[in-house]
Amino acid sequence: MDMKRSRVLALAIGILLTSAVALSATPPAAAAATVPACTAGHLSARIASWQGAPGSRIADVRIVNTSFAPCVLRNYPRVRLVSAHGAVMINGSAASTTAGTHVLPALGFLRTEVSDTNYCGPAYAKPVTLAFVLPGTLGQVVAIPVSPTDTFGVPPCNGAPGSAGHISMHAWHT
Repeated sequence: MDMKRSRVLALAIGILLTSAVALSATPPAAAAATVPACTAGHLSARIASWQGAPGSRIADVRIVNTSFAPCVLRNYPRVRLVSAHGAVMINGSAASTTAGTHVLPALGFLRTEVSDTNYCGPAYAKPVTLAFVLPGTLGQVVAIPVSPTDTFGVPPCNGAPGSAGHISMHAWHT
């Protein structure tokens, strides 16, 4: 009887391992292909904090899927430093249409860090925050600022008046 149980157990383990290998071989792109892209209407962003570095500012940002269905979020949207009325203070590179993606579960969140340098532009309205322009027609997500009067994200001017600033972000991560 013990020999029979051993064979049945070995067979069951073999089936489980074969199934696990087959499931893990499913390409992530195929799984993501059935999940729609995240749109601005399904996302909310918040600046958790700003840190200063010589000549620059670094934001710790969270983005949340506020819908009850998963969606796909692409790395490297266009990021902008914006004033309270939406005026673009520093404009980042165009949103990527080829960077890696993340399946953002319903009510799930991701993080990123955004760095900006050299704001030599005109006066601006408080608060200052970040906007993420998603690729194509997916919209723009404006982050909730740290406070209603926040301006810590405005980096010092290290050039001539009117000289261009720079803004960039890391890939989204957990």
